[in-house]
Amino acid sequence: MKLRKRTVVITLVAVLALIGAACSSDSGGGEDFRVAIVAPSASNDLAFTQSIVDAANRLIEDGVIGDVAVTDGTFVVEDAAAAIRGYADDGVDLVIAHGSQYGGPLEEIAPDFPDTTFAWGTAVDTFGLDNVFAYTV
Repeated sequence: MKLRKRTVVITLVAVLALIGAACSSDSGGGEDFRVAIVAPSASNDLAFTQSIVDAANRLIEDGVIGDVAVTDGTFVVEDAAAAIRGYADDGVDLVIAHGSQYGGPLEEIAPDFPDTTFAWGTAVDTFGLDNVFAYTV
């Protein structure tokens, strides 16, 4: 299996697992379930960010989620933190911080939004918070 295809498959499985976990709460999932992705590279980078964005778009097509918002190109961690907090402020159901460099801000932001589910990768630490999930390959 080519590396790009493997990355897409692994990311899709990770996204499905995260969404399944998030949908098991009171959010209900489906058309009303909103996802946001904050990522360090471009949505069309043919790799890291594109794989998760493509996977999320497939979930929209399948009716698993209702919408996905993407803030890409956030190489500056402080910019990513502002985007993460902004999505949580807007009531997005699942905010995915798609980069291990976003752990510090996520650890600070997540406690302020207990009804929002956060995920970040590629990492394993959830900081002991019930609303934070981690994914890695």
